[in-house]
Amino acid sequence: MLDRDLVLSPFPPSFRSPGFPLPATTFSFRSSEVIRPVQGVRAEPPTVYFTLGTVFQDGPDSLFTRVLAGLREVSANVIVTVGERNDPAVLGPQPGHIRVERFIPQNEVLPYCDLVVSHGGSGSVIGALAHGLPSVLLPLGADQPHNAKRCAELGVGQGLDAVSVTPAEVAATVSTLLADQSYRHAAQRIQAEINDLPDVRRTVALLEHLTGG
Repeated sequence: MLDRDLVLSPFPPSFRSPGFPLPATTFSFRSSEVIRPVQGVRAEPPTVYFTLGTVFQDGPDSLFTRVLAGLREVSANVIVTVGERNDPAVLGPQPGHIRVERFIPQNEVLPYCDLVVSHGGSGSVIGALAHGLPSVLLPLGADQPHNAKRCAELGVGQGLDAVSVTPAEVAATVSTLLADQSYRHAAQRIQAEINDLPDVRRTVALLEHLTGG
């Protein structure tokens, strides 16, 4: 019943696991404007965007604190968002290459980034891929483990265990993905696929036809 008429998918088809193909009634679309790959030499040092969504737990051994400690050791500028309900001051003083904010619209920060560190939510993952960016993923639940697994299979990112990850592992993984351009190139291939998808406005006629309107 769920797939007999129309299935709308805001994901590039290749992101779907081959083991669970979408039905023939699927219409894949892009939910954002076309974003062209950045041309030429990017700025040095690189820029990393770090988010775990809108909620984080502060404390000496929280995931957020461990990841941030690892990012302090990376040769990169780091932009961090903690969510509008959280106070950046809770994280304490940060070195000059780390900027912590409550909220920055994702589409405003990603054009200036080289890598995304996130919990692996679909919005964060597809947002990164739409900008041709690889990801380091720390899945916590829901769709996130599946997204992290698929990113690794496609060569656009690596996943880390959110329960046991250490600052050293974060620093090493982020540094590896920044240095290995194969991750960036793989992400840009997915970006090109997203750019070729129909605009979300094309779904209106399909919905009208489905309802007899």
